[in-house]
Amino acid sequence: MSLLSHIENLRSKPEHVRKAVAFWYSFGFTAIIFMFWLGSFTSLGTATKGTISDAVDHVGTPAESLVATAGSAYEGIKDLFFGPKEIKYAPVDAIPGKR
Repeated sequence: MSLLSHIENLRSKPEHVRKAVAFWYSFGFTAIIFMFWLGSFTSLGTATKGTISDAVDHVGTPAESLVATAGSAYEGIKDLFFGPKEIKYAPVDAIPGKR
């Protein structure tokens, strides 16, 4: 059964049936989005406590966070249309036991 035939079949149903179907479809989609949202928090919960406390230390005020997010979104959109900046790679020295 194609999507168009399913929609045509729903159009022939009474209004209360159409509203019920619309409710359950929207409930299902919302539940899927909610599960992905909830899953993002579970992945954050597996991080080490030091990493989370380091991130909290670097967060400023809510206004600074909002401005940084808006700036990041602007840069992302600009890179989408005009291409990303040139990336230069530099060697990294890894010294065990030091941060």
